[in-house]
Parts: sequence; structure tokens; C-alpha cells
Amino acid sequence: MRKYIFCALIIALVAVSCNKDKNLTKATVVDTGDLAAGGCGYLLKLEDGATLVRPNNLPTAYMHDGYKVKIKFDGKGEGEVCSVYPKFEFIEFVQLTIIKADLD
Repeated sequence: MRKYIFCALIIALVAVSCNKDKNLTKATVVDTGDLAAGGCGYLLKLEDGATLVRPNNLPTAYMHDGYKVKIKFDGKGEGEVCSVYPKFEFIEFVQLTIIKADLD
């Protein structure tokens, strides 16, 4: 009996302590318009609310304005200046390594 209680306790502890999303950054997809029409394409506004990044590999399933996602990305500091109304901003290009819907 003690063996079963101990195993159940270990399984419960592992299930509670396993948080796969702890290293992910929350972001919101922002559609700034088509690149050919003078927009900046799809950007991600990070959880700080001020930082915008342009993913090189945003899957089409996530291309919806206002869509909440959790991401992990790599950036090299490369980017371009883009007109994000009402001002011009430097937008960094990033490579997404993980992206998933934010269901919280």
C-alpha cells in the first residue's frame, strides 16, 4: 500500500513541476499591411508592449491580427527601419524556434 501512495505522490509532483512554457515569451501577432503596399507584414509585439520583431518563418496558421502566441526565438540584431504608424521603428528579424497558441 505504501508503495502505491509513494508512486502516486511522485507522479503528482512531476506533473505539477513540469512547466514546458516557462521559457517562452508571450507575444501578439500584428498585421501592419502587405510589404508590397508599404506595410511591414506580420510582426510580433512582445509582452513588454513596446518591442516589435519580424519573424522570418511565421506559419500561416498564426497569421491573424491580434492572435496571442507564446514564442521562443533567435535574433542576430539584423533588421530594417519600417513605418509602423505613427512613427518609423527599427524592426529586428528573428527566427522562430517554437511557436504555439497562448491559451491562458
